[in-house]
Amino acid sequence: MQIPVGKTLDVEVVEQQLARLWLETAGQAREESDAAVLRARVANLLVFVSHEAALVESHAIFSELTAIHPSRILTMTGLREAADEDIEMTVATICQTDKRTGARRLSCEEITLKACGKFVAELPSAALPLLVPDLPTFLWWRTAPDVAEKIFDTVLRATDRLVVDSAEFLDPSAELIATNRIFAGDKYRHVGVSDLNWARLTFWRGLLADFYDVAAYRSLLDRVDQVQVDYVAPESDSAAVAPQAWLIVGWLASRLGWRLAEKQPKKQRDQDVVVEFESSLNSQVLVKLNRVEPHERKPGRLVRVELRSSTDQAASFKVKRSDDNLHILAEATMGAETQRGRVLPVRNRSAAQLLGREMEILCNDDLYQQALEIAVGMIG
Repeated sequence: MQIPVGKTLDVEVVEQQLARLWLETAGQAREESDAAVLRARVANLLVFVSHEAALVESHAIFSELTAIHPSRILTMTGLREAADEDIEMTVATICQTDKRTGARRLSCEEITLKACGKFVAELPSAALPLLVPDLPTFLWWRTAPDVAEKIFDTVLRATDRLVVDSAEFLDPSAELIATNRIFAGDKYRHVGVSDLNWARLTFWRGLLADFYDVAAYRSLLDRVDQVQVDYVAPESDSAAVAPQAWLIVGWLASRLGWRLAEKQPKKQRDQDVVVEFESSLNSQVLVKLNRVEPHERKPGRLVRVELRSSTDQAASFKVKRSDDNLHILAEATMGAETQRGRVLPVRNRSAAQLLGREMEILCNDDLYQQALEIAVGMIG
């Protein structure tokens, strides 16, 4: 249940309303099961959404998330295109229940702020005073991250860690470039930055790295001169390269010491994207980003990453989804011989699980930053 708060910017009134709401929740729980309810907050979570559908989706995620990370959640809904309407605020409790008895055990709190038109600019001034002092603050930004936008800049400066999800980007290339700008200069040096879509690539990166643990493969891997990345187009733009494809190539290049070639192949309309690198041995590496049909695969996801060496002994090292989309598997081919590697189950982790993992980390992910920088270089 959500309760409206009359005095939007009065922090004391909001805190009193939250305390009253918790006491009511605790009283109801004692009547139901004679059990105590713990009010818990181990972090602040700021969430910004730009449309109603994302707000509804976020509410559903919070119930799962607060079971792992009890938090004060402040959800800011900024409807910029709507008619001007001052900030409305509601407060609510999120209760975790005992799976066996159904009794309420843990109570968290959510404050929802909604503004329309010109009043969207006032959301930070209403939300930031409501943060619980001395707790880490996470920001889940569910729209385009733009450091030139005053709202984003103001909230980001009050944040310990920023979380985005490039799978949700409406203009993937432009928004990856915008995310990379956060790392420019010292203004946001205190902020760790992460991408839920990067976390989805963990198994892919692990299986590709495993090839380098096999001594017999290393000399061939050092002479890789072709890479092909197959991906499903993002839902937001069927003509765009999926952020996962840019990021996996950026990661490969950063780990293997590849440099973007000064002169790049010309891209023709409707053709696959081809990018040229120079390896640490000063040899050419051509990377092809190939869009494939979904065939019941999720939009924006990788389908296959293959590294090929065409010099001396032909070889390929491949990580791909199984035909049934239930597993990710690795295989190495040298001449006519194919050797199977590890097979891992596809983990379709929920947004709450991915977000919860990011809320366990405060420092910046240097590997992501390096991969993103190279990805932006390829886009540019």
